[in-house]
Amino acid sequence: MYEVFFMALDGVYTHFLVNELNEKISKSRLESIWSNQTSFIFQFYRQKERQYLNINLNASFASCYLTNNPHAKGEIASFTNQLKKHLEGGILEEIKQYKSDRVIIFYFTYYDFILGPIKKEIIFEAMGRHANLYLIENNKIVDVYKKTFVIDGRHLVPNAEFEFFNTDKLDAKEYTFNPLLTPKELTEKYLGISLRLAKFLCENPINPYDIKVNPTYSKLENKSYYFNLFEGEVTNYHTLSEALDARIIQQSNPKTPYFTFIKNHQKKLDKKYEQLIKQRENAYLHLQDKDKGDLIYQSNYDLNLNYKKIDGIDLDDRYSLSKNAQIFYKNYQKAKRSLTFINTEINGVLEQKQIFDNYQFELEKSDEQELQDFKEILIPYGFMKQSLKKQHKQNKHKVKLLTIKDSEATYTIGKNSLQNGYLMNELGKPNDYWFHVKDAPGSHLLVRCEELSEHVLRKASMLAAHFSSLAESSSIPVNYTRFKYVSKMSGKPASFVKIKNEKTIYIDIDKDLITTYLFKA
Repeated sequence: MYEVFFMALDGVYTHFLVNELNEKISKSRLESIWSNQTSFIFQFYRQKERQYLNINLNASFASCYLTNNPHAKGEIASFTNQLKKHLEGGILEEIKQYKSDRVIIFYFTYYDFILGPIKKEIIFEAMGRHANLYLIENNKIVDVYKKTFVIDGRHLVPNAEFEFFNTDKLDAKEYTFNPLLTPKELTEKYLGISLRLAKFLCENPINPYDIKVNPTYSKLENKSYYFNLFEGEVTNYHTLSEALDARIIQQSNPKTPYFTFIKNHQKKLDKKYEQLIKQRENAYLHLQDKDKGDLIYQSNYDLNLNYKKIDGIDLDDRYSLSKNAQIFYKNYQKAKRSLTFINTEINGVLEQKQIFDNYQFELEKSDEQELQDFKEILIPYGFMKQSLKKQHKQNKHKVKLLTIKDSEATYTIGKNSLQNGYLMNELGKPNDYWFHVKDAPGSHLLVRCEELSEHVLRKASMLAAHFSSLAESSSIPVNYTRFKYVSKMSGKPASFVKIKNEKTIYIDIDKDLITTYLFKA
């Protein structure tokens, strides 16, 4: 059985939270910043009073609130260092919400001794597992917690122009009661209205911004809201921050060692990539040395004499012109040979980066029972090398896949590289159907049925979309084809495949249906 998380911090809730934060910490000086895993503490000082702002990027607890119990300092990561460098000592001028979305913008003024006042922003996107934190200056990303580069879409990398999510939805402030709209239609029409709030609004003809703020916490659900939307016993608080702070956040995460190992590999690959790019740039510069050698021989100077410079070319005056020309030719030949090697290495690093980015996504989607899979996946890269190799010899790991059955078909889902390898090599038969979200990380889904009916097609597509990085999108493209047209890519983990004769269906996820499917799994 899978637990389905509903986002409590929707856009309307965010509106009232921003009002509260503005009242408490705007015009404060930022004294210090520290972090622990996915949680960031910002220590503010104003009028002899300190306030601690907690920005949490945990997928299930993404939120932003004031706390009287800031967590201890953890290991200082590079992103935290960037925040400290650019913001500590600055003044928080104001806090705003972007439209009615779950996006909060903190506007800072930082005073530089030479340049004077500099405007900078922190942008917090409180969007579940896509929660992110950006440091912005002049609308450019200085740094970002979760970095992503995609061909089509937002580039979440340093120096890229910052863009908000595009949406066709109306701002929630334009809400008007319409008894003909269903809760789902309300969420599709208005930005910032969650399904839970939409259900309440369909039964109560009231504008959500006119509802009296009554910070409420449900211990049963371990969630809070700006008024009581919960069933059962609740606790009321004076502020929204107090209600958010009351939640019990599980700090010890069994996935942490795996995430740490993957991130360390990603850092090594990033460093190697930077070094290779510098080597390539240097090689391209030395390609020009052939022209310098040619110019020396064409210069009509005495080639046996020594010069520091001729015709704008810097020379080593310890050697003759002829010797300098030969050095230039040697550099040219070396650069020419090295470029092929360097470009091959760069392509190899980019492939490895793609593989580890995929491992990170698969780990994010996994549950605790599937962590043994990641031991198997990461052993070849040196994960807990000695102890796990002994364990690996003693106990052969049995792969378990999520399987869903109904009267028409059996749906088997491979959520990581090990499971996908088992699905590819052991389970799949030529006439089965294979589903996967198009051009994005996601789970492989195998369907065994007599006939690919409309119901089976849509159910399989929705499951493939749900177990993918596009799960929060709408009109999600999903590829499907016969299993016999799917083949593993040589030298890559089983999650990377080549397909042909595929078709594409565009699907919206019905969360109620997904919950029903997974409950029966």
